[in-house]
Amino acid sequence: MNKISSKHFMLFILGVSIISLKTYLSVFISIGGRDTWLSSLLSGGIFICFLLYIIKICKVTNTFNINEIFFSALPKVFAFILLGIFILALFVNAIEAAAVDANVIHTTLFIDTPVWYALIFFIAPSLFIFSKKLRTILIFVLVSVFTLIINGILFFILTQSYKDINNLLPVLGNGIKSNFFITGILILGGFSTFMIAIPFLKFIDKHEHLSKHSFYSSVITVAFVVVSFVGVITAFGPLRAANIFYPEFVLSQRIEVAGFLEFGELFFIIQTVVGFFIKYVLCTYSILIILEKYLKNKAIFIGIYTFITFVISNFLSMSNYYLYDILKYIQIINLIAFLIIPFIVYSICYIRIKNKNLHLTKK
Repeated sequence: MNKISSKHFMLFILGVSIISLKTYLSVFISIGGRDTWLSSLLSGGIFICFLLYIIKICKVTNTFNINEIFFSALPKVFAFILLGIFILALFVNAIEAAAVDANVIHTTLFIDTPVWYALIFFIAPSLFIFSKKLRTILIFVLVSVFTLIINGILFFILTQSYKDINNLLPVLGNGIKSNFFITGILILGGFSTFMIAIPFLKFIDKHEHLSKHSFYSSVITVAFVVVSFVGVITAFGPLRAANIFYPEFVLSQRIEVAGFLEFGELFFIIQTVVGFFIKYVLCTYSILIILEKYLKNKAIFIGIYTFITFVISNFLSMSNYYLYDILKYIQIINLIAFLIIPFIVYSICYIRIKNKNLHLTKK
């Protein structure tokens, strides 16, 4: 079975779009302050429009293979260059997923555990999945994303009593300044990681409801992210939230049920480990899909790829301060590789195919 449905594709989008923005919230709050949630809402609106735009072009041109989109829109040399940038961004996001996950485990729960040790337990299981076909990926995503959604809803419910809505006031109390837009741009870079799932479009068997289901997934994504920003800011206030590395972990430690059950950290660990593992797997599998025709030996490629990822991720995750600085630049890379370049390429593809069809109609 090498096919997925548009409903399945919803879960692929959710699996790659939410986890980063939801985990290192303080990267954005440190710039946007108490109005970060509003920046995320505006960025979410742009993200929804852009996702629907990409899907519409794919449906109108009847081209769902990202390789065909790039090579039909541009001369061969430019197509290779821009597709190479896209693949490089996928690789960067795979490194980010591994590095942040290892850093979270090392920083929050197992301080004495070396980062490289945590990375082994993150990267090694992925080798099994990469050797399997799409059906295994689909089952893994279905189970994992449903787990994340239920986990997120329970976390939201159990932390409501620890939040004070007054921490959001006054809204836009300092006016709209450059930091508001900078925050929005960085968050938009995080949202644009939905493009990680786009290579899987070619496996969808029926496209009638693709736009509708993509819209649903984008709205759910924006809702999860905005609620996370609001939750953290209302729980700690903008200043404190901006100075905690993983604020949802600290918030999870407040959870107490019936006066004796304290298990909040479990929600954050499940969210982080499962979420970033999904993102790492889908980033890598997307690279394999794009390079499918060019890989002579898949096993060797995966071995080299995994080793490089391990080395770079280990280096990045050793220092929280250094990692958080890098994460800001990764959002800019995402914005360029996953939003600006695809917008240009897909638009050109649409125009060229539309003009070609008009020319054939006149004939």
